[in-house]
Order: sequence, then C-alpha cells, then structure tokens
Amino acid sequence: MAEKDYSKYIIREPLAFNIFPPYKPRMLFDSANHFPEMGFGIRYTYLISPIEMERPHAHDFDQFFCFMGTPEDMQVFDGEVELYLGEEETKNIIDCTTVVYIPKGMIHCPIIWKRVSQPMMFINIVLSSQYTRTVAHEGFHNTLELDAKEVSIKEAGNILGVAIPEPAYLPDGYKVQEIYLQDNRLRLLISDEHLMKRKITIGDATGARQRYAFESKMEISYRWLPEGKPEGLKEAGVPVTIGKGQGIRADREINAELIWLLPQQTTPERKGQFEIVIYASKSMTQDELVKTAESIVS
Repeated sequence: MAEKDYSKYIIREPLAFNIFPPYKPRMLFDSANHFPEMGFGIRYTYLISPIEMERPHAHDFDQFFCFMGTPEDMQVFDGEVELYLGEEETKNIIDCTTVVYIPKGMIHCPIIWKRVSQPMMFINIVLSSQYTRTVAHEGFHNTLELDAKEVSIKEAGNILGVAIPEPAYLPDGYKVQEIYLQDNRLRLLISDEHLMKRKITIGDATGARQRYAFESKMEISYRWLPEGKPEGLKEAGVPVTIGKGQGIRADREINAELIWLLPQQTTPERKGQFEIVIYASKSMTQDELVKTAESIVS
C-alpha cells in the first residue's frame, strides 16, 4: 500500500511563551491557526513556584482546568491552590489532583498557587478554536510588593534625582489614585474609583511572602535606565507613533500595553532616560492610549 502524507496533521513546536514570568514557559495551541473547523485549544503551564494568575473573567465556550502533580507521578500533589468561581468569587481549595469544569459564561479566577512544594502542571483545555474572554471587572489586575514606598511625583523625582513628567491627560473620570516607588521603577495606579487592595500570601512555611493584589483601570510605569545601559524597545508588537517618537503597542492575553522611551535626561547627578509603559484593558482604544502617552511626552 502506498504511503500517504499526514504532515498537515502534525503541528511542530506549538507557540510557547512566558505569560507569567519569571516562571517556566507554557505551551499554547489554538486550532483556529491550523484546523479552523475544530473547536479546541490547550494551554499547558509548568509551575515551579507560587504565583497568582488572572483576574475574574468569563468565556463564551466551555473549558476544563486540570490541576496535576509532579511530572514523575501526577497523582502526587504536594501543594495548595485557591480557585475562585462565580460572580460572588467563592473560594475553592485544590489540594489533590483535580479536574474542574468551567461552563461557558461562568465567572472564574483568580487562581492562586499558595504553596508549590514540587513542580506541578496546570492544563487549561478550551472547547473553542480561539481564546476570547469577557472581563468581569474591566481594568488592569496586578500585584505590588509590600515594601513599595508610597510617594508623590515630586518626592519620587527627588529620590531618583531626575524630573518626572506627569500625564496631562487621562481618560474621562480617571484619576491617579496611588503612586509607588520601588528601586528604579515608579508606578502610577489609575482608576475612576478608590483602589481596593488585598494582601495575598504566596510561598510555603519555609519561604512565605506577602504582596498586595489590586485592580486599577490603568497603570503608568516609569523605569529609569541609566546612561550606558541602552536597552531599546525589545518588545514584540505593532509600531505606534507617539508625538515625534515611536512606541510599541503589545496586546497581551489579558491587557494591552503601550511602551516607549523618553528622550535622554541630563542632570548634575544623573544621566539616562525613562522607559514608560501604559497598562490598560484591551477595550481601551488606541487613540486613548496614544493621547495619554503624548500628554506625558509634551
């Protein structure tokens, strides 16, 4: 019998990327890119440390979460995970090998790996050719170290020894609610309402640590790059004109980012430039992102 060519059914090197850095990469496959008629996708994540994933959202398709133990023996699950389900965010504890069915339309997440004593696997199976979502609480979800220093723009400038350009424009109703400085990074947390932060504990008995988890509508992050360490824009994305300069618009899985470099600054104390990133919901228009960015540049 003559051999047939089955190569079209074999997908080599599915997309792998670090959506939760600095943790291990994950494998991602959506059938839309290869078999549009099939409704299937898979996300395989290898976890080596405690981490918090995602914010509440829903999908218009069914999916399954598979919580599995060490690759050597998947039934050995030496860890603890908090999985939040429903609009009321009911906490469910996962402490053994588990499969969870998430019907379409059900609000789910965050998923918090509170204790990871050995490598674990998390497999997200989606019954859809493309991964789309409806965000339950429109905004940007992130965490903040407890030792981050709350400051004003002026105080941050005095500490860093450089002038910090403030945004002259924000989308309607948005205000800078809180400002934090940690090392060379300044973070402006922006929302149309008071920020609600909660403490989360990650790690185990030998290395537990706490952070703040919060949700804002937008964040503007300034990172100081000293002269002699030119990094440039290395992010993958779509080029965007910002004033007389150029930036990058990157659509992540759960948010949009606009990244650019300000011109060099020189003071008696320091010389370098700021890398600025605006984080926002993917529903925010590019015009609003660029208008906010240009108000910082000008």
